[in-house]
Amino acid sequence: MLTAKLLLAYLLSTANSVGLDFDTSKVDPEQAYCLAENIYYESKGEDIRGQYAVASVTLNRANDPRFPNTVCGVVKQTAVSRIGKNVVCAFSWYCESNKKGKEIPVRNKDGSINQAVVDQFQVASIVAITVLSGEVEDNTHGATHFHNPYISQPAWRREMKKTATIGNHTFYKMPNYTNKK
Repeated sequence: MLTAKLLLAYLLSTANSVGLDFDTSKVDPEQAYCLAENIYYESKGEDIRGQYAVASVTLNRANDPRFPNTVCGVVKQTAVSRIGKNVVCAFSWYCESNKKGKEIPVRNKDGSINQAVVDQFQVASIVAITVLSGEVEDNTHGATHFHNPYISQPAWRREMKKTATIGNHTFYKMPNYTNKK
């Protein structure tokens, strides 16, 4: 049965035959899946530059000592809000009960393959694998945060330095950003 995790595993194991001409042997499948999920949910409607930007923000956070040090840790990071004491997620989709901990819906309710989702997740997976292989430069210029200004205007943006606008997202970095690498 086709699942998103199997699709990503297939892409990793057949990287050269699907056009990824670089070494993917050091890419951790679990971290790649977390990154692909984040790319899929945060930017599946964006062009490839926007998807690389979301991947870069995720990696920038993993490389910043102020955040968890793995991609999965960054994607699944939660905190208690100072206002209202409710749980908030670093990436909004992760708090949504219809997505959190659930497999990407590559199959329809009747069991048939949802080709649109498969195609979108395949692109997200290739972006994740490519970025984790070190094959792409950060097009956000060190951003650790982003938002879609058409959907939200978070208060934190006033305390950040704007680094880029790519697609529907505006990217920011925290003051005194220091990459661990």
